[in-house]
Amino acid sequence: MKKFISGLIIGSMLMTGAAYAAGAKIEVTFKPLKYYVDGVEKVPPADQAGFIYKGRTYVPLAFVSESLGKEVKWDGTTSSIYIGTQPAKTESKTSQSYENGTYRGAYIDGGYMQVGVEFKLEDNIIKSMALKHLEYKGINYLKEEENKTVVGVRGQYQKLADYLVGKDIRDSLSDLYDPGKIVTENVDALTGATLRSGKIISSVRDALNRGVYKY
Repeated sequence: MKKFISGLIIGSMLMTGAAYAAGAKIEVTFKPLKYYVDGVEKVPPADQAGFIYKGRTYVPLAFVSESLGKEVKWDGTTSSIYIGTQPAKTESKTSQSYENGTYRGAYIDGGYMQVGVEFKLEDNIIKSMALKHLEYKGINYLKEEENKTVVGVRGQYQKLADYLVGKDIRDSLSDLYDPGKIVTENVDALTGATLRSGKIISSVRDALNRGVYKY
């Protein structure tokens, strides 16, 4: 069976088996594949089918890695895929100092704001951090109260934001690259907390780039 798929092959295999992005269409052939790890058959989820493209077989990265006992993490801020142990952080404390005041920033994707933050800095210490906007696929995560998954996701965002309060922004922001030490609840997916921490990081950096919103 042949189909046209638009998108990035790596991204598609990591997430759902088919991703869409700006670019040319490619024609691939879907073929039932069997996976064996040390003689034991492993069956991938229905939405993670392997396919053949230009004579090469592409398989779902997340499924194969996790079948081998390796955790897969996606860092949206650097477009990096981590399998197993992540490299040691190389960021060191910067001598840069930020003005005292209130900052506002946002993470925007697909033409609309998904995350908006507001925080107050005094001598580079985050005195307060508030989520001003939290939306995905038309759902306002700040107002939803009945959907347990949405409420859980909001809780993850809040924990990541609360973690920064009382800390030096020059050091603590990079801690969010390892959200597993901050958020322990697995609400909806293995990589959920990692994806959300990237959006918080992007929002905070956007605010710092914009400068003080209010003195």
